[in-house]
Amino acid sequence: MSETKDALTGLDRYEEFLKKLEIEIEKMEKGEMEGYRIAIIYTDIKHFKYINDTYGYQRGDALLKEFVHLTTNGNDHMLCAARVYSDNIVMAVCLEDKYSNNDFRDFIHSENLRLEEALREKYLDRRLRLCTGISIISNDDRRMDAETSVSNANLARKVAKELDEECCVLFDRQMMEGIKKEVEITSYISTAIEKGEFKVFYQPKIGTTSLKVIGAEALIRWQKPDGKFVYPDEFIPVIERSGQIVEVDYFVYREVFKFIAQRLKENKEVVPVSMNVSRVHLNKMGILDYVKSLFEEYKIPANLVEFELTESIYINNTEKALQLVEGLHAMGTKVSMDDFGSGYSSLNLLSKLPIDVIKLDKVFLKEHNLKENDKIIISCVIEMARRLQITSLCEGVETLEQSDYLAQIGCEIQQGYYFSKPIPQREFEVFVNENYQSRALA
Repeated sequence: MSETKDALTGLDRYEEFLKKLEIEIEKMEKGEMEGYRIAIIYTDIKHFKYINDTYGYQRGDALLKEFVHLTTNGNDHMLCAARVYSDNIVMAVCLEDKYSNNDFRDFIHSENLRLEEALREKYLDRRLRLCTGISIISNDDRRMDAETSVSNANLARKVAKELDEECCVLFDRQMMEGIKKEVEITSYISTAIEKGEFKVFYQPKIGTTSLKVIGAEALIRWQKPDGKFVYPDEFIPVIERSGQIVEVDYFVYREVFKFIAQRLKENKEVVPVSMNVSRVHLNKMGILDYVKSLFEEYKIPANLVEFELTESIYINNTEKALQLVEGLHAMGTKVSMDDFGSGYSSLNLLSKLPIDVIKLDKVFLKEHNLKENDKIIISCVIEMARRLQITSLCEGVETLEQSDYLAQIGCEIQQGYYFSKPIPQREFEVFVNENYQSRALA
């Protein structure tokens, strides 16, 4: 096999591909490709690592070679193609000017769906999915070098990989703006923590029977020096992708332990506080050692903290989630399943995982006036939790009617704006000190 070729697929090595692509770009700029543009198609196979790990590398190699064969063999429009690494394949093709960029994207999308079905049938894995990014080079662009065009297609591929349904995404300039914003956020996270811009807010949990505050959920908030807040949905997904969510979660955990320890020292009333666990923690599992070190440092009772894992964490990595739950239980803490009902496999998981609390997702209370079907579903879930000896909590409570109905069917804990929005620590301390008993809006 030539040094310029990939040994497994027979495609060009990436460096050779870039050289060939530069030549094609130069031809287009010289007018030698009149009536054509160049399309860069960057694809990977989602869950390819799972196939390697489950069925062996030989099976994975066979899948990759078949994918390459199906996409390149007999493709008269292909200019060059390469295996970038692992299952990442990039291809440059001629695109006739009579077809719009969106038409081409739709064509590749339909081709992906056809290929997925063929590969799934042969390799017996229904999760197998192709994720593709496309960038288009035309003479209307400023001088576009080969590496930048591939990078743009790769960026679009990454966007496609984050989406649940779309398997094919066309690069546009807004993506670059998004990347710049992500870089700004990720490069500033550690500084924001050092400068005290991150703060822990607490959203009270209310006992349905007593209507008193019996706990809280700790939530991260980012307040810039000018007083403006960066909303969680602006930075949480970004730092989850970068892995910095671990650093931010650890900050929250330490602040909560410190807060509880200080309340105990001052002989003030203390309620348990739950903290969120990102799926990123399952990659290295350092969270168990960190939580253990906090218990050793602050010496607070384990029953005063709880950890919340979203339903999707349990579904997507059940084995690791079970390991984490067992590790936290060994320290004496409770563990809850957050966003229960937002996915599709929760019921099956409840019989396998030792969960202490289920938090019904606010989707159950999406309507202010509960419909009869909603009531039936909620009551069945609450009854199931009771029989499994799992504490039930419903979040997203916003009206008196919702609260009354939850009390009627035996939901044990309620949380939502009807009682209180997430509030700063000092306000929460007042909330606890007053030992909330009124039904008036907070």
